[in-house]
Amino acid sequence: MLEPIVFAALLATVVVLAFARGGPEERIGAGALLAASLLTPVAQLRRFAGPEYGIVLVDALLFLVLAALGLRSRAFWPLWAAGFQLGALAVHLAAAKMPGMLPAAYAATLIIWSYPVVVAVGLGTWLEGRRGPSRRERRAGTGQ
Repeated sequence: MLEPIVFAALLATVVVLAFARGGPEERIGAGALLAASLLTPVAQLRRFAGPEYGIVLVDALLFLVLAALGLRSRAFWPLWAAGFQLGALAVHLAAAKMPGMLPAAYAATLIIWSYPVVVAVGLGTWLEGRRGPSRRERRAGTGQ
């Protein structure tokens, strides 16, 4: 029962870091992660006895947000986060194609894929924050 506490602590750290030191992209990414994490238990219907379509929807929406950030960002972290999130979507596809998949394996694999997504957002926020204000923020005068 330590895993949910570790994940919550990691997620909280990343969200606080993104809102304290990140730019708009980092805040959107962290906010989307937080929203997805809060919506996932609500969307769960079948205790992983088959494809969890509610969680598929949440994971797909998170992927779309991260991919959209990646397409417009100059930073690499959104593409990494979107790529890891795509791995989670592949787990749902495997569950749909393999009806005999053990519920514990399905759930655990989704949990495993969630960590690199959070780490990508956190590491991206940290590295982008170290670079200082963006060119756009300096032009606008908000990077002081």
